[in-house]
Amino acid sequence: MISFLQIFVSLIFFANKVFVLIDKKFGWLVGAIAAVLGTIYFFLIHLYCYAALDAGLIVLMGYGYLVKTQKNSKVENLLRLVITLAMVVLAYFSFAGSMSIIEFLSASGLLFGTYFLTHKKVITGWLIYTLAHVLGAIIGYHVNQIFFADFQIASAIVTLTGMVKSFKS
Repeated sequence: MISFLQIFVSLIFFANKVFVLIDKKFGWLVGAIAAVLGTIYFFLIHLYCYAALDAGLIVLMGYGYLVKTQKNSKVENLLRLVITLAMVVLAYFSFAGSMSIIEFLSASGLLFGTYFLTHKKVITGWLIYTLAHVLGAIIGYHVNQIFFADFQIASAIVTLTGMVKSFKS
């Protein structure tokens, strides 16, 4: 079950990045689905920081899919609340010693990278995503989740491509 989830979550999150890179709104829905499955996967392998992160990503990815050109202040406040709650949970795990600084930085980077991309701050979003995926690969290799770690590297390449694409446009 764990191996299946590892592969499935990695593939779906990778597809999420590719769809977002080519400006397909569907990519955000794919990301929300991946985040639901990721929450389960990371909980099962005891990477609670990533389980908390993915729970927050469900909301942010859903926002990316549903957002219209007009911003709604109530929705924006809800997003800030979700990010604040996710950061409190991540800080708790960090200060409790149950996650490393690399895990904290990677999880925070994925959270904020998503936020920036959904708010059309693409260069910043892709840059943060790239760094977060490189750190995620280090974590994946460390906990012997090789397929996940390899796809973190592949995702870092996609996000780096997004950053280059953003500089050109």
